Amino acid sequence: MLLCHYRSNHESLIAFSNKHFYNNHLFTFPCAEEECSNLGIKFHYLPNAAYDRGGSGTNIDEAREVAKAVFKHFRENPELSLGVGTFSIRQKYAIEDVIEEMLREDNTLEVFFAKDRLEHFFVKNLETIQGDERDIIFISVGYGKDQRGKLPMNFGPINQVGGARRLNVLVTRARKRLEIFSSIKGDDFDLSKTDSEGVHSLKHYLDFAEKGKSALIRETEAIGLAESPFEESVYDLLVSKGYK
Repeated sequence: MLLCHYRSNHESLIAFSNKHFYNNHLFTFPCAEEECSNLGIKFHYLPNAAYDRGGSGTNIDEAREVAKAVFKHFRENPELSLGVGTFSIRQKYAIEDVIEEMLREDNTLEVFFAKDRLEHFFVKNLETIQGDERDIIFISVGYGKDQRGKLPMNFGPINQVGGARRLNVLVTRARKRLEIFSSIKGDDFDLSKTDSEGVHSLKHYLDFAEKGKSALIRETEAIGLAESPFEESVYDLLVSKGYK
């Protein structure tokens, strides 16, 4: 098992995975700043963005928001590398199409999209992003509610065997900041309708992205062991040493 996480400059970028995938056994490097606008996780909730279920299989409104954020990033932080991850290959193509449209209208930032740049910009789906890392990562969930306002528990590759592992890879690519773009929240999920480990992990991750470490604490309280991930790790170590 991986024992030390070197990539993240802010502990929130690895805290969820440390708890859910590494049983809090991962040595991490805490950041001096708990709240910092340039580091950590930011959740962009887009309630009016519509997922075209049964049609194109894309969320074009969300794709536009991600593309606009990409251009804003290169205008304001050109020194920081950037990559975009998506939950489906269709959403990847949708974002790339919007970016191409925007570049045709304004090519002043075209240099930042060149493939020969060091740590060049990319848009990849969760099945091809493994091995990549960038200073900043944007993630487009894409999936959303149907026309009746219901959220089907179907999230493509996330539902399949290994979906939780793919999610873990996707959300641990950033060194400095991870920004989630989504038309749904963790509170929208009905986990009684699925036993998919990946879907359960996605619900908990969106809770964490929106609410911060308090979401991890509430999960721990539900088990009845501790009031924080730190206390839980102390508990686990004492039990491993034979203490009750």
